[in-house]
Amino acid sequence: MIEITVDEDACVGCGLCVKDCPMKVFELKENHSFPKRPENCMACLSCHEICPAQALEHKGIYAAKRHYIDIRVCEMLNRVI
Repeated sequence: MIEITVDEDACVGCGLCVKDCPMKVFELKENHSFPKRPENCMACLSCHEICPAQALEHKGIYAAKRHYIDIRVCEMLNRVI
């Protein structure tokens, strides 16, 4: 299972990870992001890529497997497949 941690000292509470996550893993609480549904994480790392403060850490994902999956690309692939 993927373990997601948020550095609360670094998180600026912008909410970009909340808006960008296709699996709705994150929510804002007291001006900080937190992984409310970490079990939904599909390891696309879109949240990690969009975070301006680089406040997110994902344990259990290997660097060679890191990639960004856009929800529009997934929808397009589902239509084609």
